Amino acid sequence: MGRVVDGEWTKDEGDLFRNGGFKRLASRYSDEIPDDVIAAATAEPRRLFMIASLSCPWSHRALILHRIKTLDSMVPVKIASGRRDKGYPVNDNRVWRLPGTRRDVAYVYEVCTASDGTYTGRASVPLLWDSAKGQVVSNDSLQIMRAFDRIESCPSNGDITLYPDDLRSKIDEFNGRICFDLANGVYRAGLARSQRHYDDAVADVFKTLDLLEARLARGRLMFGRRLTIADLVLFPVLVRFDVVYHSHFRCTRRRLVDYPMLWAYARDLLDWDPFARDMDFAAIQSGYFHNDGDHNPHGIVSERPDCDWSAPHARDVFGAPQVSLRAGGVREFEPLAKPANAYRLDSR
Repeated sequence: MGRVVDGEWTKDEGDLFRNGGFKRLASRYSDEIPDDVIAAATAEPRRLFMIASLSCPWSHRALILHRIKTLDSMVPVKIASGRRDKGYPVNDNRVWRLPGTRRDVAYVYEVCTASDGTYTGRASVPLLWDSAKGQVVSNDSLQIMRAFDRIESCPSNGDITLYPDDLRSKIDEFNGRICFDLANGVYRAGLARSQRHYDDAVADVFKTLDLLEARLARGRLMFGRRLTIADLVLFPVLVRFDVVYHSHFRCTRRRLVDYPMLWAYARDLLDWDPFARDMDFAAIQSGYFHNDGDHNPHGIVSERPDCDWSAPHARDVFGAPQVSLRAGGVREFEPLAKPANAYRLDSR
């Protein structure tokens, strides 16, 4: 996997694996994003840039919130793509002029070293770059999402929040469990180097899916009818489950399609433009199967499961989705339907 040590890319894994188990390291830039940076998104459009990957579930959750808040003109997005011989490339293995600098970069790690020449750590996405200060603001997806949620955007979405005060503690508790037991649990299973660590991780993954299945039998979304950051955290894991985690990461006990409520919930959200816009099954499979030499040294991509993402989901029975307002109260949430060509379901 590699990491940066004193500003240089290395193949050193550091403390990523301990006693046969995978341990996700904390993001280097994980502090709460300052108020002045959040305000700058509105006052100084295009000062902030987000680098994200279509294959990465942590990027995907941030991209969905970026779409919901219609931040395209305020915070441009650079999609990292290409061969990951030195971590994530920023421009399909071509150079990119880093905004606010005279530096051409080809990899995400070079963005980190542009911010700190002695940087040591992972070069992960999503990453938020401040072109005025010439610094990385954050590479913590939840902090980026909370910052995006606070940005005053267009009139239709500027007054909404997906992180309302009355649910905040419950959302944090939910996200903590989803992140460790499920979102990171599939990695702990797939990257385990001992049977014990694999068994423990798989138990966490399916215990969590069983609990979520029961929860979604009682409401359209994670918190009843209200759309929150919690749904954005969960959705990217679900859409990757059968195409990657079930096979490549050995989470084979059950598939997403074996959970009626979760399967319908995922199809429901994928009908909404903000969730579908950056959905790319080919990029997801390539991102995992082509960049995991230990598990897949020949780069063979598994055949995609035969399932119908466009099948009716019947989640409307729970009522129309809602969204919280900053000033208090809720209103119905009416996301645009996904474009007809939002993603290709039949490509192999």
